Amino acid sequence: MGALHQEVGEDEQVSITWDGRFERGPHPSMFAFTRSIDVDLRLLPYDLAATKAHARTLVAAGLIAREDLSSIDAECDELAARYERGEPLAAANDEDVHSLVERILTERLGDTGARIHAGRSRNDLVATDLRLWCRDASAGLLDAVTRLIETIATFAEGQIDTLVPGYTHLQRAQPVSIAFHFLAHGFALSRDAARFRSAYEAADVSPLGAGALAGTTLPLDATVAARELGFGRVFDNAMDAVSDRDFASDLVYAASLCCLHLSRLAEEIVLWSSAEFGFVRLADEWSTGSSMMPQKRNPDVAELVRGRAAASVGDVTALLGLLKGLPLAYNRDLQEDKAIVFRAVDRAEASIAATLGLLGAIRFDKEAMARAAAGAGSWATDVTERLVMRDVPFRHAHRAVGGLVADLERESLTLTEATDDSLGRHHPKLTGDDRAVADPRTGLAARTSHGGPAPARVAEQIAALRLAAKDVRLG
Repeated sequence: MGALHQEVGEDEQVSITWDGRFERGPHPSMFAFTRSIDVDLRLLPYDLAATKAHARTLVAAGLIAREDLSSIDAECDELAARYERGEPLAAANDEDVHSLVERILTERLGDTGARIHAGRSRNDLVATDLRLWCRDASAGLLDAVTRLIETIATFAEGQIDTLVPGYTHLQRAQPVSIAFHFLAHGFALSRDAARFRSAYEAADVSPLGAGALAGTTLPLDATVAARELGFGRVFDNAMDAVSDRDFASDLVYAASLCCLHLSRLAEEIVLWSSAEFGFVRLADEWSTGSSMMPQKRNPDVAELVRGRAAASVGDVTALLGLLKGLPLAYNRDLQEDKAIVFRAVDRAEASIAATLGLLGAIRFDKEAMARAAAGAGSWATDVTERLVMRDVPFRHAHRAVGGLVADLERESLTLTEATDDSLGRHHPKLTGDDRAVADPRTGLAARTSHGGPAPARVAEQIAALRLAAKDVRLG
């Protein structure tokens, strides 16, 4: 220890956990490069929980006296409280959160603290800490996204009859309701909720007891720690346990796809709030202005939700790229996984919260949406299907109605203004009754097919969406 202390700094306390093998301590530049505590200190509450659980494993094996548990627990609880208060904890020579905890416990408890690491490695410890963190993060994201789903379902209940154009290729296509449109986003989010539930279950496996890669010769029972930490399962293979980051990849992917879905919704808010659409207006509290142009009213929050989704795609690529070429078992590359996972979860949490705020700040211009829903020949498919019901082959009906749309456009007429003669000219089975579908409400009510926008079908979808969100909740 003397050589290490000299190398790293005369006035600093050393917490290197591997110094016995070396005659000289780490070069300051190397130590600074490999030190991870600025990132992994976030795992401290989980490292303390894992330490308390491992202490009970050691007690069960007769390697720590049972009466020492109270002092171990007390020191861990005090350290957790200091962390929650935001007190500085890391010394200049703490390499990572694990060495910090061991250093403090050894300082406070002497030999008892020095015994605590028996039978475990930082390899299985960091995997345990990260699994615990990912499990909580998955539960938190699941809760947040189900609240967003419930907000959408509640909104949809009040907008079943509110018209808006449905789009393909960003061109007006068919009339739908704004409830139906938002439910489409809701069902995408329900799949995100299911992925967060799956990520929770993937993380719910205890690796503690796997050691560095091949377990331990000590008589330790891995189920003791697993039970203490509330894990549902225990690892099967020690080498896999310390090297597996599938659970982290699952969470990062789920967070990324959720951000992608939020980005698509944000994109529509950006479009709809523009003068070109004029469908929505955001409350002042959720809009920004321009430093130069006094008239501007910008949907910056929606734009940032959209923009930050790009980085979430990068998170998936970064983590999978990190993992793709690693030989078994543990490699120091895995130190870099935590920054990616933390970043992905933080971004998803912030984007969900921002979207909830945006949805509460939207005011719809229902008249503008209804006018748009009635325009651009949005009735054409309905008229085509009326002809099909009159035994006209679909392709013939499609061609006839396409010609009708083209003629009306050239003459700047609406369907309601079309004469019986002009209708019959395009197809003998077109009648004056077909002008009724110029009212988009007629088409909306007729779309009773499964999953369609007819009010009764939308009511079914609201119930199904709520049930889907309920089914994936924990507990």
